[in-house]
Parts: sequence; C-alpha cells; structure tokens
Amino acid sequence: MTEEERAIIMARSSSFDMAPSTFMREAALRIGQKPVKVADEATLRQILHQMKKQGGNLNQAVHAANAYGVDAQTARQLTEAVRLVSSTASQLSNLISKNRELS
Repeated sequence: MTEEERAIIMARSSSFDMAPSTFMREAALRIGQKPVKVADEATLRQILHQMKKQGGNLNQAVHAANAYGVDAQTARQLTEAVRLVSSTASQLSNLISKNRELS
C-alpha cells in the first residue's frame, strides 16, 4: 500500500467514524453489494431526538427574550441553543446524505 492509498483509506474510514481495519473489512466483505452502511435508524432517531430537545431550549430562550428583554444570561442561553440546534441539524443532514448515497 502506498502512503497516498493509506491516507485515502484513513480519510474515508474517518469520515464514516470507523476504524480503518473495520472500514477495510466491511468494504472487502461487501464488495459487489451495497456500500458500507453509515448510520442505522436508531442513530438517526437519537440525533433527531437531541435536535428536538435543543429546539425546545431555543424556543424557551427566545420566549424569555421576548417576555423579559435580553440580558447577558438569556443571550448566552440563546446563543448556545442556536449553536446546538445548528450542530445537531448539520450532523443529521450529513448522516441522511451519506445514507442516501449508499442506498
């Protein structure tokens, strides 16, 4: 294996959150079949659940800001909630995209 091939395998296995050995084993065992599965329904549901929880936090922070004005604590809560929802949505979107590519 060349260094370039090794780097590609490392990058691809990392993008699927798999150890290189697991990635290679799955690829070898499934050659001619559907590609390695990236996420199962349980993983997607867990991420969606977290997204909904953070959306609730965001809603509470926005409601508090509207009712009481925005103080430093509320602004921090709102910023954190927006960050978490955005991060979770991005993760979910990436997993859904990868699963679609593999279907």
